[in-house]
Amino acid sequence: MKFVYSLAFASLILFTACKKEKTWDVDVKEQTVKLKIQDISADFFNDSIPLTTLRQNYPFFFDDKTPDETWEKQRREKTELTIYGQSKKVFGDFSQLNSILTPMFQRYQYYFPEHKLPTIYTYSSGLQNLDYPVMYSQQAGLMFIAMDAYLGPKSKLYDSIGVERYMRANMDINRLPAQTVDAIANNIVTFSPRNQQFIDKMIYEGKKLILQDALLTETPDEYKMGYTPQQIQWCIANEGQIWNFFVEQNYVFSTDASLQKRFLSVAPFSKFNNEIEQESPGRIAAWIGWQIIRQYLKENPKVELKTLLEDMDGQKIFKESKYKPALEGDNATNYTTKSINGETYHFIK
Repeated sequence: MKFVYSLAFASLILFTACKKEKTWDVDVKEQTVKLKIQDISADFFNDSIPLTTLRQNYPFFFDDKTPDETWEKQRREKTELTIYGQSKKVFGDFSQLNSILTPMFQRYQYYFPEHKLPTIYTYSSGLQNLDYPVMYSQQAGLMFIAMDAYLGPKSKLYDSIGVERYMRANMDINRLPAQTVDAIANNIVTFSPRNQQFIDKMIYEGKKLILQDALLTETPDEYKMGYTPQQIQWCIANEGQIWNFFVEQNYVFSTDASLQKRFLSVAPFSKFNNEIEQESPGRIAAWIGWQIIRQYLKENPKVELKTLLEDMDGQKIFKESKYKPALEGDNATNYTTKSINGETYHFIK
């Protein structure tokens, strides 16, 4: 298959299409959001607070199998205190966290008024929860954020444990809202374990990413996918070729479980098993699934967000999307661009 990668595509962002993108322009001014943010680690590392009090206040934070002396030792461990200190430098008094999450939760409350806003607990994980730094339970009304996952891509603490380069793009507090929505999506977007075809899994990932479009309207696609600008540009330039590869290899309706790891799991690149794969970003099939859902909403603009997220018929969604990107030329999604810190980021129009 022929892949195209050229910076010349940076000038071809204002693509044309016969149908408009789904609009997420809704009025959320009346959505009152007052977030409750509690820093567990502030209490945990305060040795004037008895461990028994911590257990009472944060029962979900402690497991009964770990003896008290282990917890007490951890509370005074120099490395743990250093990690928490670096985390506090980033998060400060949590006013920035409140300001970047409030607009997202306003939109969340608009689309899901029956869901109560979660209590947000921040903590330092000792660099243990970098892979999945945000956890959310809609039923329990709880959200947990590992602050030490957002120390900045160049943090020496990440150097000390060998955090891979492809993971570091997300380790910035400005990318936290997108990872928060991802945690919400993992909890509320429905998926049937009986739907094991590759297209079903792509559609599922696409639905989770469309929630990002709905809740983060001023956020670039790079943040939503966890990509760099160069990786998004590669996807845009090669969308038709990627899809054609999936079709030619008979992957679209395959139940081969290995496709999950090759094209949907977080990884430094997607495994095409050819010379081009290391130029590709990981999770390329999730990005394709996203474009399918965007196309589906172009074709079916009256479909409500909640209805879409609850619809487990991936085959129907795919068919009704009429998704068939050109091998070369215009991308199916309309983009505009904006420079952030000297790099060109992509925003859905």
